[in-house]
Amino acid sequence: MHVLRAENLIKEYQQGSTKTEVLRGVTYSFESTQSYAIVGVSGTGKSTLMHLLAGIDLPTKGSVFYDEQSLEKMSSSVKNDFLNKKIGLVFQDPHLIAELTVVENVMLKGLIAQDDYDILNEQAEELLSLVGLKAKADHHPFSLSGGQQQRIAVLRALFNKPEFLLADEPTGNLDIESASVIIDLLERGKEWGMGLIVSSHDPYVAERMKQRLVMKQGILVTKNKE
Repeated sequence: MHVLRAENLIKEYQQGSTKTEVLRGVTYSFESTQSYAIVGVSGTGKSTLMHLLAGIDLPTKGSVFYDEQSLEKMSSSVKNDFLNKKIGLVFQDPHLIAELTVVENVMLKGLIAQDDYDILNEQAEELLSLVGLKAKADHHPFSLSGGQQQRIAVLRALFNKPEFLLADEPTGNLDIESASVIIDLLERGKEWGMGLIVSSHDPYVAERMKQRLVMKQGILVTKNKE
């Protein structure tokens, strides 16, 4: 089991003479093999926390640890390995790369690692088959519908079988049927013991996760599911 731990996270933003404290001392340990929903109204710091956990932003104070390694103190090579192999990221917008085909978007992390192209292509096409999009493998990603693009984004995040997948409002732009498909995809990581952390306004998404956490005024609290 792996642990992604937030320890007394404080995040402040300065604009002119105004300082805004978005996170006010968040401490929590997320375990692989578990799934978590982070809920709360807009502006309470959900996305900020997700960015800090993923290591794509730095806290003003406090630390994030992957097992016993501080993300902030990782060397550039170790940090790159963490981002490419240990963590998968999905956002509300798919952020697909226009210059790549659909199948190349799926296997992006393998391309970054300079793995064998033909092997990567075969693995990516197998994943596309799972979501009924193998026929679109060589298409331009923006020829797909919004729901299809989000499926590609999830497959890309799952491609390297990460230890944790962090999804920030992954169903925010989708109807309930498409949202259900996305959550089913996200949960495929159970096969290898992946931890899943999802921030969402969607009650359906929260219901699908094992643990429900609520962000209130920059503080994370546990709320038992009924």
